[in-house]
Amino acid sequence: MRPLKAVIIDDDPTELVILKRILQRRGHKVLAYDNPLDSPLHKCGKCPCSLHDSNCPDLIISDVHMPVMNGVDLLESVMSKGCHCRHLALISGHGLANSDLLRVAKYGTRYFLKPLDLDDFYPWLDKVEQHIHNSHT
Repeated sequence: MRPLKAVIIDDDPTELVILKRILQRRGHKVLAYDNPLDSPLHKCGKCPCSLHDSNCPDLIISDVHMPVMNGVDLLESVMSKGCHCRHLALISGHGLANSDLLRVAKYGTRYFLKPLDLDDFYPWLDKVEQHIHNSHT
């Protein structure tokens, strides 16, 4: 199975390290940012990827509540730029309003609470890996 390319954005350094290590231990390439404004997902004006471009991330995981930008707003912005990534997750320690859940549901976004329940996260990650593997064989 080829490694995933993942982008993780979380202003909590502990959560960022945990997520990065989980994905790296599974052999994946990870770009991690503690500020969504530093992420190339935010910086680019239009998604430069095509469906088969090797530069596109396979997986995007973002915290919801960050000082400079809400994770829901970030994902909406990324998707409005034409991003082709279809494996999205939001993580929050404070819950998520129903209106925000509806905003990101159209992208198939998975939602996790902090502290991250690995018994819930790992099966989701297994499905993502399997889906990506099947789509590239």
